[in-house]
Amino acid sequence: MKVSKERVSRRDFLRLSAVTIGAGALAACGPSPAADSGGDMAGDAPAAAQQTITYWDWWGPAANETSKALFDRLPVALGEANPELELNYQNVPFGEYFVKFLAAHAADDTPDVMHSSVYWARDFYDRGALLDLTPSIEITPDLAPENFLDGALLQATKGPVQYGVLGEGPDSNQIFFNTDLFDEAGVTTDPDEIAQWDWADFTEAAKELTKRDGDEVVQSGFLVGTPRASTLSIWASCHNVGFYSKNDAGIEDGIGFNEKNAAVNGLNWFLDMLHVHQVSQPIAPERQDWAQFQQGKAAMATSGPWQYGPLANDLPELNWFTMLFPAAPVDGGKQGTAHWNNMLVVPTKSPNKDAGWAFLEFWCGLGWMLERFAIGSWLAPRKDFYETAEYQAALQELPVLNMVPLASASGTPLVYIQQSALDAAIKPILEAAILQEIEPEAAVEQMVDECNQIMADAGYS
Repeated sequence: MKVSKERVSRRDFLRLSAVTIGAGALAACGPSPAADSGGDMAGDAPAAAQQTITYWDWWGPAANETSKALFDRLPVALGEANPELELNYQNVPFGEYFVKFLAAHAADDTPDVMHSSVYWARDFYDRGALLDLTPSIEITPDLAPENFLDGALLQATKGPVQYGVLGEGPDSNQIFFNTDLFDEAGVTTDPDEIAQWDWADFTEAAKELTKRDGDEVVQSGFLVGTPRASTLSIWASCHNVGFYSKNDAGIEDGIGFNEKNAAVNGLNWFLDMLHVHQVSQPIAPERQDWAQFQQGKAAMATSGPWQYGPLANDLPELNWFTMLFPAAPVDGGKQGTAHWNNMLVVPTKSPNKDAGWAFLEFWCGLGWMLERFAIGSWLAPRKDFYETAEYQAALQELPVLNMVPLASASGTPLVYIQQSALDAAIKPILEAAILQEIEPEAAVEQMVDECNQIMADAGYS
């Protein structure tokens, strides 16, 4: 499928823009043997002759008007930056992406370059399907690791190898809070003071923010949800540890979320808020957490930067801000979150690796990041993006944007190796723990055993 090269005017970009800070789409499956480096891509500039770049993406023009503007502009902007390149964009549905790429790899029929979720990239690399991009990055100063946000590259690397260059993000889990309800309850809204909270301080604030009618909670101080694998990443971050354990070479070899009892402490914290202090409506399938926050029935709820735009545009009367998750009550505890960035990668069987790299260099450069921001207000994983006049102007209008780079620097990478298998094992155990059917210590011990076996079966030990 070739994308139309019709130019979209800057006025149209701004008209279509609707601060929708790009939500990182996620997917998963599992790694196996080590990847080879793919050898023949040196990162040289593409030849002067006209070349067609085949690019895969699950994003596409059919999603909405903003996405259409992005993909209408993409081939034009690429041609302006590199006249020798012509785009052959191919949309692959998100749910089919993982299997289709592995099938294409087996059939020696891959694209030149492609968009990859953090949930797939390590799995693809460990299956030998992605290039080690380190040699090309080393001779491309604009894409040097130090040009990207602190912590952002962790999901695109394996030891000294970098197999992806960040092209989207950063996203993170944050706690949204209603500043009017905070003021009414006499709870501080000062970000500097909130940044000093630990879990006990947060619980006390949630208690002050909770309203009841008899035994029924009619305004939740904080909506406690059923923990998932991603929640374990957050709890680990608040303990200043990672989700994965690592060997002496720095390679992930198992599950580390039980360090400093991060998972046990996190479960007890959620259980206390839910059952002892009762700051939340009970967990139930029909509970609509985000709707309750929007309606002022919950003072605090968990979501991410993808909600900044809809809240600002659709509910201008709602006064809100966000915070990271407070520090765990342990030595070294800190504010934390789970964060992630999707990336561009080059398949080992790319028909034209040099041209694929040229497209990657274009997409991940500051120029295209600023065009994306003008079209759909997507932020960027590059440090220099946050120094631009465009970002600074947006920050004046929406100060919460500053939470995006802060979360990237403070957080732990969202689960990204064997995520699907790990989440399937973790979910029922955490559900049983939150329903008080199993003690937290026993739940965590079972999780560690099952998850380490999953990692071992996948070649991590």
